Amino acid sequence: MKPKGWWTTHPTILSVTVAGSWDSNGDGIGDFEGIRQNLDDLQAMGMTGLRLHQVTRFGDDYEFNGLVSQDWFDTDPLFGTMDDFNRLMAECHKRDIPIIVMAVPEYLGWHHPIYLAAKQARNEGVEDPRIDWFGWDDDGSVELTWDHPAPDAGNQEYVEAFCEYIGFWMDKGIVGWDVDSIESWKNVNVKALRAITDLVKSRGGFITAEHSSLAHNITRCGGFNAGTGIRRDRLYGELEAMLEQNADHIRRGLAIRQQLIEHNIFPFQQFGRRMFERYRGLFMRQMFRLQVAFQATLPDQVWVDASVITYPRKLSKPLPTPLRTPLDIDLKFWGLDHAEMSRQGSDPSSPFSFVKRMFVLRSQEEALGIGDLSELPTDKRQTVFAGLRTSERGTKRAVTVFNFDEEPCQTEVIVGENIRILRNYLSGEVIHVNNGILQVQLNRYGFKILEVMN
Repeated sequence: MKPKGWWTTHPTILSVTVAGSWDSNGDGIGDFEGIRQNLDDLQAMGMTGLRLHQVTRFGDDYEFNGLVSQDWFDTDPLFGTMDDFNRLMAECHKRDIPIIVMAVPEYLGWHHPIYLAAKQARNEGVEDPRIDWFGWDDDGSVELTWDHPAPDAGNQEYVEAFCEYIGFWMDKGIVGWDVDSIESWKNVNVKALRAITDLVKSRGGFITAEHSSLAHNITRCGGFNAGTGIRRDRLYGELEAMLEQNADHIRRGLAIRQQLIEHNIFPFQQFGRRMFERYRGLFMRQMFRLQVAFQATLPDQVWVDASVITYPRKLSKPLPTPLRTPLDIDLKFWGLDHAEMSRQGSDPSSPFSFVKRMFVLRSQEEALGIGDLSELPTDKRQTVFAGLRTSERGTKRAVTVFNFDEEPCQTEVIVGENIRILRNYLSGEVIHVNNGILQVQLNRYGFKILEVMN
């Protein structure tokens, strides 16, 4: 059974770094106040929640989109004060906009108080339990993960300290956690992990990790209540289905989804920019539209990367300045492109307008939100996937049909005798089904999204 919680009513999450979001003070860097002032824009895009990268202080070390924390219990001045963050959380709570945050236990910043205290105590020969929270080489240097101090995730006292950090921010209203790549946690074990996941779940929260494959005992038994069974953006493999013109990738994704549910893990998928680099140049626009439509009709929560919503024109846009620092890279590649959003927003055929239309539709139509998906038989099984979408309450239904081939096709979908009238969500066309068989004409990388009317 799928875990129940706030996530069942919030189908689409905008994933964005704070720096790449909205800027309130004109310094060119997003901040908490900028997000607060633009929550109307967030909701107008059909987004029902936010996933932020680290919100804590990173100082002069902005590696990995600011994930290298120098202080677990304070915000970075570049993003705003703690009061600014509290105002953002209060406004999000008022609007029922949940916030998920990345929390990274596998490394700390070089100026983090925990690491500095451990290093000083070890150098001075003073007893301090925090020394044992790290591994040390004979020359006195600390063991590293991703070029930063690597705490021992199996050390009970370190885990307790990490839980204190999680609890601090949950007190402020954060309701979901992405604890990054579990494969990078030094000495992680089920007991330590359960201390973290049990805390989050006891407070009604959502917790997941990257690389959370069910093949690993740590994932099956670690207490996560959300996951993808693979990389965040690979659950259904719709990109591979397009590249190989093989809809079996979707079927494998559905099988993994069922396994996740059987392990009390709520499925989700991230729609990220890395996918675009593998599109075929001739059909980039069609592939993009199919993937957006596929994501917008999934029965699970979808995390939409900020960088995808103005594709593909953004990739051909020359960069205005040289990229000098990780923060520059974040702003240019991983944040919202406000100029492009404004330009494309006036063009109903633009990528941004299509993204907005699809995810607004998802937010408004219960049959396209969180729920279930079962396959419908077709006569083009190799390249076409058809599904019956059912809302979480079981009261609304939709039929979705996707052509993963670069050639147009006509296909028959067996929808059954109890589905007689359908309406195209995008065109408004009403379709009558004869003898339980739906006749569908699909363009290359085409799709149909149909509301069940009877």
